[in-house]
Amino acid sequence: MPFATGPVLMYVGGGQYRTVGPTVYVGKDDLFQIEADFPTDLASVPRLFWALLPPSGVYERAAVVHDWLCVHLAKGDCVASARDADGIFRRIAKEGGTGLLTRWALWAGVRWGALFNPARRAGWWKDAPAVLALTLLGLAVLVGVVYGLHELINWIF
Repeated sequence: MPFATGPVLMYVGGGQYRTVGPTVYVGKDDLFQIEADFPTDLASVPRLFWALLPPSGVYERAAVVHDWLCVHLAKGDCVASARDADGIFRRIAKEGGTGLLTRWALWAGVRWGALFNPARRAGWWKDAPAVLALTLLGLAVLVGVVYGLHELINWIF
């Protein structure tokens, strides 16, 4: 695993966590040192989608690094662009064992979030075709599953 230390998380309430001790991520080309007591909400998934993508999971380590990168983007002193931060999130999620569909759904979600955040909006349109395609594909699958469940319930009863 590319994490030399951490993240160890402590729940502080209201969906918020803090790191206990430092977190050090050492990738092939990246070194991120996240200070102790760093606040995070893990994956900022809207509550409506928690059944499919809960805020915590195998990708929570990637979410801590992503939150840290986003805080530094807002401050204007980030070592990565918003697009790169979202790509790093997807890559660390993969390294942590997140499945293909989940990590691409999470990536599309953080790219949508970037559209509505001025500190992260730069470069959004370069990813727009992929984000839109993944969103439409996800919606089609979701509608198909819901319809299939509806038909199964009708058949049983």
